[in-house]
Amino acid sequence: MAEKIQFKRPSAWFFLGLIAFLINPIFVLIALIIFSQRKKILLNIASQTAKINGALAFLPVVRTEAKIPDQPAGGKLNRPLRLDRRKKYLQIALNSTLADAAAIIAVRPPSERIILEIGTPLLKIYGVQAVRQIRIQAPDAYLVADNKCADLAEREAEMLAAAGANATTVLGVAPIETIDRFIFACEKNRLDAMVDMMNVADPLAVLKRLKKAPAVVILHRGVDETEFSQEKTLPYYQIKQIKGNFKTLIAIAGGDTIKEVQQAIFNDADIAVIWKSVYKASDQTAALIRAFLREIK
Repeated sequence: MAEKIQFKRPSAWFFLGLIAFLINPIFVLIALIIFSQRKKILLNIASQTAKINGALAFLPVVRTEAKIPDQPAGGKLNRPLRLDRRKKYLQIALNSTLADAAAIIAVRPPSERIILEIGTPLLKIYGVQAVRQIRIQAPDAYLVADNKCADLAEREAEMLAAAGANATTVLGVAPIETIDRFIFACEKNRLDAMVDMMNVADPLAVLKRLKKAPAVVILHRGVDETEFSQEKTLPYYQIKQIKGNFKTLIAIAGGDTIKEVQQAIFNDADIAVIWKSVYKASDQTAALIRAFLREIK
């Protein structure tokens, strides 16, 4: 018995096409051209996507996070160290990579007058993990996290205290409410509050508006200011102005030569901050740090 042949019912598009052809064959030709071009575009996109995915498969995965132990050997991350007002300090800003930081930490001479700063670039690359890593490598060092807080003061203080910092920074150009909150949060979390007065014309005026003075005031000439402006000088004259009104330590940042460190200490600064001289670890790093330390009396 012969099998009955079943014909598939034409779709609605077939009838629409037939009607369009009977009205004007040009409509059908235009539709065919559009359809063929659309198909070419879709095929081209698929081809390009395949090429991109193939190229990406050969790129290495970039990872900035480091595998970090939970605690340093034999101690808590956050240590309640305090600066001695009777002493002068050399603050070494670690601004490069964790590898360079580890090399510098390893060769630094033993001295309680050395402060280690986890610089802003390092914090931006690695986050608070940079603080944890350096705390593990230098469990007895005084660590400054230079986060330059501008808002959410309490949250930043909590994070950095938990990571192992002894001090943290807030911008002097931040809202007064933020600076007040920052100082309060630092005390609550056993941190020293440092106010960075970079680009602040009158630091004394800012301090007079605060409910409480910070542990440290940083008089700071920025890197870009130093490189591109001959008019910007380190404001040594402001040291005595501030100390005459507030019981706070003064750090000078932005001078990276032996002469500038000498001037900072001569003008009664308590902390001299350097970074460029020790940006990258070298066989001269230890000798350079000793040379700077000799000027911190």
